[in-house]
Amino acid sequence: MTTTSFVRMLSAVGALSIPMAVPSMGASTDWPAIDSHLPSSTEGELAQTLTRIDIQRGSHDIRVVISGDGRLAHEVTRLDERRLIIDIPHVSSAIRQPVLSVNHQFLKQVRLGYHADKVRLVLDLAGQADYSVEPQGANLIVTLRHDAVADMRTVADYSRGAEAKTIKLEKSAGQPLQVSTNSRGAQRAMTAVRQSALKYYVRPVQMTSESDGGEKSTPKEDLVVGETRFVGRRISLDFQQADISNVLRLIAEVSGFNMVVGEGVKSKVTMKLVSVPWDQALDMILKMNGLGKIRQGNILWIDSLANIAKQQNEESQAKDAKTKAEDLVDRVFYIRNLQATELMTALRQYLSPRGLMQISQGTNALIVRDTESKIGVMKQLVDGLDLEVPQVQIEARIVQADTTYSRSLGVQWGVQNVNQLGGGGVANFKTGNVGSFGNQTSDFLVNLPATVGGLVSTPGVGFTIGRTDGAKLDMRLSAGELLGLSKVIAAPKVTTLDKREAKISQGESIPFQTTSLQGTQTTFVDANLELNVTPQITSRDPKELGKTIQLKVRATRNAVGARSNPAGPSIDRREANTQVTIRDGETMVIGGVFIDSQNNSVSGIPYLSRVPLLGWLFKQKTESVAKQELLIFLTPSIVKS
Repeated sequence: MTTTSFVRMLSAVGALSIPMAVPSMGASTDWPAIDSHLPSSTEGELAQTLTRIDIQRGSHDIRVVISGDGRLAHEVTRLDERRLIIDIPHVSSAIRQPVLSVNHQFLKQVRLGYHADKVRLVLDLAGQADYSVEPQGANLIVTLRHDAVADMRTVADYSRGAEAKTIKLEKSAGQPLQVSTNSRGAQRAMTAVRQSALKYYVRPVQMTSESDGGEKSTPKEDLVVGETRFVGRRISLDFQQADISNVLRLIAEVSGFNMVVGEGVKSKVTMKLVSVPWDQALDMILKMNGLGKIRQGNILWIDSLANIAKQQNEESQAKDAKTKAEDLVDRVFYIRNLQATELMTALRQYLSPRGLMQISQGTNALIVRDTESKIGVMKQLVDGLDLEVPQVQIEARIVQADTTYSRSLGVQWGVQNVNQLGGGGVANFKTGNVGSFGNQTSDFLVNLPATVGGLVSTPGVGFTIGRTDGAKLDMRLSAGELLGLSKVIAAPKVTTLDKREAKISQGESIPFQTTSLQGTQTTFVDANLELNVTPQITSRDPKELGKTIQLKVRATRNAVGARSNPAGPSIDRREANTQVTIRDGETMVIGGVFIDSQNNSVSGIPYLSRVPLLGWLFKQKTESVAKQELLIFLTPSIVKS
């Protein structure tokens, strides 16, 4: 049995953490012979230069042969199913071609990366494949074949001139297999393996990241745990008693951050994580080992919590000592747009323990005494806060529409004596106003004329319906209808500063007298429409378009009421308070007050007015409808400076 065959056998039973597929010893291979002989002067020495890379294609697999001028130390990392990374430390490369195209069913290409302390080879895999890495002298052989592992492997013991023996090995759960053989070749192989100085680093890490060749990738989703949001690429980790420094190096490779590991990081970790963000995995590793991190730009410093606290304490003490050693300087800040008292409240907390701040009321200035560094901070704050206060023009449109409608129907009739009677029949048919026509007859038996809107003369019709024995019967029907429409429009404008109240008032003051022990006094009551608006611009960024303005509105409408008494007239009050948000230059209706009043009245002679049909000769009916509507429109506009 050769050394290579025995190493492959140990890999099959789990004694080594190197995934290898062992071909049948009786089967022939398609591989040409590889010259692995080293010169006697360099035998056992590590390589200094990579000399070449050969691709050997087989019928069921493919080999990548990496050659150097000595033995090649290496580290192997499989990031995911599509990428296999081989790092060869402390070598240079004589290979000038950075990408070797392969286009095989298992391998797309080989990429070379040149670093200061190593050369990195990235094998871009075309499909799921098992891999093995085997050193042979000055060569490093990477074999890719179909990912199929048999539950049972047959290893033949081989010796020159002797018949091969067959040993059956079965995997056991957690127990190493004991291989027993009497072959001298196997003993020589075991001795060679024990004396081998090569180290294998196999990291079974898989990540869901972007795929090559048009493969669909798993969408990146943020993971929120409590109040912490994890946004890193998802990885899978499986370690048992691994050095934490190596795990952190792997996370640094995935995250893209530079990582500095302190002296307090010396523990071992055992973990198995499947598809978690790398920053969450790092956070869990740090918590379970009592570690912390500090980020400066793209550099992460990881150390024990005690060392980090000590470092921060030393930095704070050094900063305080530097501040105490600085000289105090005086500086005057002239405030142009704001009140100095407003800025003083905001800036006082940024003073050092030795700092002082005063206000000059006459010049609206701040006088600051502090260190040079604190004065610089104050200047930045004053420049950022003492900005020109924008102005807002508020245009109000106040629309009040009143609609009135009245209708009345009445009757007048009576009997009048006459001295001389004319011919028989109906006579003296006249039309006109009830007032003028009523002068022809006085002392009506039924006097219920139509009254509309308080008018003295109401349109009507009157006629004489008959004559009997020197008496004349007159009857007058009166009907009236009144329709009124009035509309009042006011459009006041006012300009105010941002966050300052603007007041618009329109109306009259009504006087009334009050009597007391001191005498008679005249008091005025306001009956007006008052509008109070406080605008607030949501953003002062001059580049932002479509700014919005918050309006705090209080609208009050006071009018003379219908009731009056010796103490004075009554006042009808209507008030609305609201807050709205509107875009610059747009118009919004704040609110409308709509009053609809209806009045129906019937007056007549008792009992007689209730007789059907004939009752209309003894009653009067009046109907009135009044509608009032008040609308307030506001249009705020930011004044361009």
